Amino acid sequence: MNRLLTAVLALGGLLCACNGGERVTGGPAPPQTPYRSGPIRMGHWGIGPVRETTYFEQPAIKDLFPNARVEEVTLRISDDETRDGVTVTQDGVEILEFDDGFGNYPGTDDPMIGQVRAVGGPVAGPGGETIGMSWTAAKFDLSQCEIGVDRDRNTVICARQGEGALTYQFAVPTWDSEEVPPVSLMRKAAYLKAIIWQPPPLANQPKEPDPDQDSQ
Repeated sequence: MNRLLTAVLALGGLLCACNGGERVTGGPAPPQTPYRSGPIRMGHWGIGPVRETTYFEQPAIKDLFPNARVEEVTLRISDDETRDGVTVTQDGVEILEFDDGFGNYPGTDDPMIGQVRAVGGPVAGPGGETIGMSWTAAKFDLSQCEIGVDRDRNTVICARQGEGALTYQFAVPTWDSEEVPPVSLMRKAAYLKAIIWQPPPLANQPKEPDPDQDSQ
């Protein structure tokens, strides 16, 4: 998990949701059946048929979205870093963007997924949030938000208490700064660009490399 998301989640004690330490966002997980059409629910458990046990492999993801175009891509993480990714596009609209995880699923040679971004289509957050929704309609306040960095620069990342698995990325047209925009601009112009799901850690899962330690 990158440092920005760690900071935002920690903002309200979000790394561990507040109901006996369990993640409760989004209610019970729906059946894990392939997605063909209709709304795509999101929650602490994942996005539609995607779970923490989903492998980062194009064929595995394609099995979950049989009517979609599923492609391997290269994602620009920062000015000097890229990462393997997979995108899911259906009916001409990109719906999901998968990051490569770090290491293999415990006890296997199968690579794990990293964070997954819902970027379009009929996705629905646990509170009914939809892509393109205004920041005001999503009912956040600036105490729940931080400015984005690297691939998320000039956007605002927000999270709610108890929603440790999900964060919300808001685009803010005209904003170009390392500071959080004023609330007046957020209310006027900010809209939901993506909902980001972070898979929970698994037993024996390797840790994501720390860029600060790598640079020492």
